[in-house]
Amino acid sequence: MAAGKTDATAIPYLKDAPPRVFDIHVHYPWRPDASSNFSPQQQADILAHTCRRLNIVKACLLGRRNDGWQPTLEAWRRYPDLFVPLAQVSLDEDGPEAVERLREQGFRGLKITMPQRNYDDPAYFPTYATAERLGLAILFHTGIRGGAVDFLLFPPRDARQAEAASERLEQMSAGSTASGARMQPIYLDTVGMAFPRLRIIGAHMGYGLYDTAAAVARWRRNVFFDISGGAVVRRHIVERSMIYREVHPGKLLFGSDCDFVHTSREVTAWMEAFAAMDMPRDDQDRIFYRNAAELFGEQ
Repeated sequence: MAAGKTDATAIPYLKDAPPRVFDIHVHYPWRPDASSNFSPQQQADILAHTCRRLNIVKACLLGRRNDGWQPTLEAWRRYPDLFVPLAQVSLDEDGPEAVERLREQGFRGLKITMPQRNYDDPAYFPTYATAERLGLAILFHTGIRGGAVDFLLFPPRDARQAEAASERLEQMSAGSTASGARMQPIYLDTVGMAFPRLRIIGAHMGYGLYDTAAAVARWRRNVFFDISGGAVVRRHIVERSMIYREVHPGKLLFGSDCDFVHTSREVTAWMEAFAAMDMPRDDQDRIFYRNAAELFGEQ
């Protein structure tokens, strides 16, 4: 198949993958430590191959702001039938004018994280209004962000090791007010009501704040949540029986949020989780594909 072509009808049936998948949470390009041996073009090709093997027929690439967004646009142009370009922006540095330019360049949505104010601060409303007017979806990080050290699963041997491992991130964050406190899912309730035609997605179902995320999704027609976040988020959602009990499958989207090596793990783990809860295939298709396809007009 030629570069740029990802015809879903040409993808063979795979018993270890859903019939079709729309992955809405793919960071691109990969972080330097993961991509140093691959050019952006090679990364796009590897991602495209991985997607074909897992029946991922659409994937939102979250273009990194520090890269000037251009590698993401180039990957989209190389595989226009597969990749959906989203631009990571700073609410505190990129205003409505930047959003206008990004839409003109071809971006279909925005990814937002780590603001200095709460997501529902009126200072950000002009940016949201512009996205709403232009038909751009916004993927908001919600909940706690991971840090340099996992003190639950991998506690350092002593305080000095913990300090050394955390030093770089702490120096970057010193004096900043950006944190999970600014990214609570409750703020999407405000944004959802203030901008009813804005398509809003909260990442990780509000990691650590699931009850609030589920309540917002329950009552706001334009607010959805992705279930990315790996084993931790999956365990919390599954063990608490949140799907059906607290949140409807029609409000959830699949996102891998990992490098290509682990994408199959995320797809398989969610397939097994859905099977264990006897989820009907129609609802599985909602989460794996249809909800996102409707949001992005890709049906």
